[in-house]
Parts: sequence; structure tokens; C-alpha cells
Amino acid sequence: MSYSLSFTKSILVVIFISDKIRHNQFEFLSTADISKYLSIPKPTLVKILQNLYMAKIIETKEGKQGGIRLLKDPSKITVLEILEAMEKGKPLFHTSFNILAEGKRPDNAQKSIKNILTNAENKLKKELSRKTIEEILIEMNE
Repeated sequence: MSYSLSFTKSILVVIFISDKIRHNQFEFLSTADISKYLSIPKPTLVKILQNLYMAKIIETKEGKQGGIRLLKDPSKITVLEILEAMEKGKPLFHTSFNILAEGKRPDNAQKSIKNILTNAENKLKKELSRKTIEEILIEMNE
């Protein structure tokens, strides 16, 4: 499997920012606080925040009162959107086999495997598109 650990951490980052701002604890969160409380090294967090910023999920503000906050309402952010921000179209499974065997049977085996893995990834993405950050925030309080 190929999705990065940064994908999982990015979900936590969005939840953390969302939760703190939702409870009126902050208007903007500092990267130092996010790094500290989520135990994400600053270089990793910077990459995560850059990807989330490029995907228009977060916004940043410089200065003493600056930091990070969500650009979108948590009810409008799906886990799939975060995946796409972090992985940028990278497939979950590698389906380039580069085998030396030739012929109908090896070709059909490769086609079958590729179809199975593509279908599995599509089902995963469909499931991730159903879950919003808002729903996760609600589940946190149950």
C-alpha cells in the first residue's frame, strides 16, 4: 500500500484545528501548538499544512495573532478531500507488474489483479467521501 502516514496525520491536524476553534479556544492556531499537541515534527507539519493550504482547506495568517484555521466549514470537508490534498492522485496500490512472462494467461492474471485493486481503491474512496470532519467531531463527543 502506498498512502503516506502524512495522510493520517493530516486528518488529525484538521480535526484538531476544527475542534479548538469550534470551542472558541482560538481564532488561529500556531504551528508550534499543533506540532506539540499532535506530536508531529515541525518539518512534517509544514508539508501537511502546505498541502492543506493548496487544497483550500486551511488558511494562514502571519503575525502575532496569526496561525492556521480552517477555510471551509467542517461539514464541507470530507476525509476524501484530505486524502486528495495529501496524496495528489497517487494510487493506493501499485499495478505495474513488469513481469517477463508473456501470453494470454499472464496478461489475464495482471488484468484481473489490476481490476481487483482498482475496485478496492474506488470503494475506499467512496467510503472516505461519505465521512466529514463535522461527523468525526460529533463522534468525538459521544
